[in-house]
Amino acid sequence: FHSSSRILCLFMACLIAPIVTVAIVNRHENKDKIMSFFGLGSGGLQIKISLNGTPDSHPNDIVYLRHRPSWKVRKNVFTVLKNHSNTADNAQQQQRGIAPNNKNNASNRIMVYSCDHDTEGSITLTMGHGKKLDHLGIQVKFFGRIDMDGGVHEGRPHYDFISLSKELLPPGSLYDTRTVPFNFRGVEKIHETYHGRNVSVKYFVQVEVKRQWLPPITAEHEVLVQIPGVEPSVNEPIKMEVGIEDCLHIEFEYEKRCYHLHDVICGQINFLLVRIKIKHMELAVIRRETSGEGLAQSAAMGGPNGGSGGGG
Repeated sequence: FHSSSRILCLFMACLIAPIVTVAIVNRHENKDKIMSFFGLGSGGLQIKISLNGTPDSHPNDIVYLRHRPSWKVRKNVFTVLKNHSNTADNAQQQQRGIAPNNKNNASNRIMVYSCDHDTEGSITLTMGHGKKLDHLGIQVKFFGRIDMDGGVHEGRPHYDFISLSKELLPPGSLYDTRTVPFNFRGVEKIHETYHGRNVSVKYFVQVEVKRQWLPPITAEHEVLVQIPGVEPSVNEPIKMEVGIEDCLHIEFEYEKRCYHLHDVICGQINFLLVRIKIKHMELAVIRRETSGEGLAQSAAMGGPNGGSGGGG
């Protein structure tokens, strides 16, 4: 009796399993339809935000990045060396008049813009064949935001130090594909793009499609901004002495005070007095991030000590 009941249970499980699998697959396939039915989806509207300019057209304002900015440090040295060798090979190919063989040369490459570059481009609104979307107006917005979602904050999770809005299209209906240009000129960008562990500073373009009785449809595109620094005219070396009185005196000497991100930190350590036994000695480069409510408010007001984070 027990063996027959086990066989019957296994047989029923084999019948139920395909039904459950089909139900799960159909649920995922109909998720977009259900979201659209309750007004939570995009209604079949696809929004693409494109920015104008390339490093070829604006060599002083736009450059390519190898990867997106992140607080994570890549510890694989061989990856960096490989990317450096690929960059050198591409430069040699360009000098010879050969197009570099790089898959990232397409639109997937990440570009960073200078603080003086005007944010402008085009927005493409695409509706599916036979579909229609009624809207109460379409706006394009530009934000500069200090986001503190990743850390402990006492008040608002973010501060918008730039908030601009322009009307893209008046109320009406969308049937097919439309491309509308936009621009935000003369906007002062006082902070660099920064993605830290607890805080981030970012600029982004947002498109908002307003609908009646339904939540708006939004799309965002981040704009990476950098503020190129000027090399100081006087870059004197640094000497610093630390130690224990009458036991150990060590002098650290650096070649210069300010370094470029691609520079190698060089210097020397002088043991002026050693009267204790030294087991081992280590050197480390420490990057420190400081964030908090006061720093974010100061940065939002453009204070001299404002900023979202720092490294050293």
